[in-house]
Amino acid sequence: MAWGHFEQSYVYNYDINAVLDAVMRAASQNKLKLKKADRQNYRVQFSTGMSLLTWGEVVDVALGVLPDGKTGVNIRSSSNLGTELAAKSRNEGNVMKFVNALNFFLPPR
Repeated sequence: MAWGHFEQSYVYNYDINAVLDAVMRAASQNKLKLKKADRQNYRVQFSTGMSLLTWGEVVDVALGVLPDGKTGVNIRSSSNLGTELAAKSRNEGNVMKFVNALNFFLPPR
């Protein structure tokens, strides 16, 4: 794991389009700004914006249908400036907050 990013993968027992809708809702709940959306390839990119303590982070989300029909979600948070010393904890926090919101919209079934 590098200083400048944190990445995790998750599996949801939902249709890929339902998961993509939940991704958009989770991002909105976490006040992430949409940078790019490729709905055809199920890839979305958000940003956190700059603050006094950070140059900001980019949150990339990629979805895919797994062989068992479930949806795989990969979430990666990267610092705009990869050498920031506190980047690892901030990026991990971004991913975990995003996953918590996603789990709210996609409860286990």
